[in-house]
Amino acid sequence: MAFRETDAEAAWNEGAEAWDDFIESGADYYRHEVHGPALLAACEPLGGRRVLDIGCGQGYFTRLLAKRGASVVGIDVAAELLALATAREEREPLGIAYHRLSASNVAAALPSASFDTVTGCMSLHDVADVQAALSGAFAVLRPRGRLVFSVPHPATEMAFREWERDELGRKRFLKVDRYFETGATEIRWNMPRLRYQWSTPSWRYTLSEWARLVAEVGFVICQLYEPRPTAEQLARKPDLDDCSRVPFFLVFDLSKPTPDEPRSPG
Repeated sequence: MAFRETDAEAAWNEGAEAWDDFIESGADYYRHEVHGPALLAACEPLGGRRVLDIGCGQGYFTRLLAKRGASVVGIDVAAELLALATAREEREPLGIAYHRLSASNVAAALPSASFDTVTGCMSLHDVADVQAALSGAFAVLRPRGRLVFSVPHPATEMAFREWERDELGRKRFLKVDRYFETGATEIRWNMPRLRYQWSTPSWRYTLSEWARLVAEVGFVICQLYEPRPTAEQLARKPDLDDCSRVPFFLVFDLSKPTPDEPRSPG
C-alpha cells in the first residue's frame, strides 16, 4: 500500500465537514477528555510563547493553545479544514495565523529558530514524510525549544486490532497482533458518531521507530506520557472505559539541545 501527501490532502478535504462536526460537537470524547488535555498540559508553560501547530486541521487544538496565552501559527495541507479554522478565527478572534503548508516543507517556508514550541495533536502519523516534518520542527525551534506531539499508541494501534465483546456488545478485551508491520495504512472513519464516512492514509510506527526518528533529527526525549481517563471522567463518560485499561495514546515531550549540549544517540 502506497500513499502520497496528495492522497492525505484529498482525503482530509473530503472529510472536513464531518471532522469539524465530530470535534466541535464533543462527539470525539477521547480528544476532549483524554489525549487533548494531556497534550495541552505537556505543552505548558504557554503564556507568551510562540507556538507552531503542525497539522492543525480545523483549529481545535490551535485555539486551546491560544487561549492559554500562546502566539500561535497553525499549518495544514487541507484547504477545506483551514477554511473552517479561518472562519472560526474571524468569528472569535484569538490572534491565530493559519497557513496552507505541508509539514514536510516547514524548514524551507518558515524562519529558523523562530518558535519556542512546536506541537502536533494526533497529526504527525498522518504525514507522508515524517522525517522531513521532524527535521522542519527542529529547524524552526529555538535552542531548548520543545516539540510536543501525540500519536496513537504503538502498543495498541497495530495492523490487527479487534475488540472481543460479550453477548451484550460490551468490550471484554482488545486483541492485537502484527506489531512490527509498520508503514502506510488506511484509516476508515466509520464510527456512528460521524456525520458521514470516509478514509484517510496514515503511517504506523513501532515505539523504537519513533525513538529512532526523533533521535536522528537531534531531539532529546524529556518525557513520555500515556494519558488515560480519571475516575471522575469514567463516572461521567463510561464509554472511556476502554482507554482506561489499555493505552490508546502516546505523548512525546522533546527538547532541541543547545549546540554545546549532548544529543540523543543515533
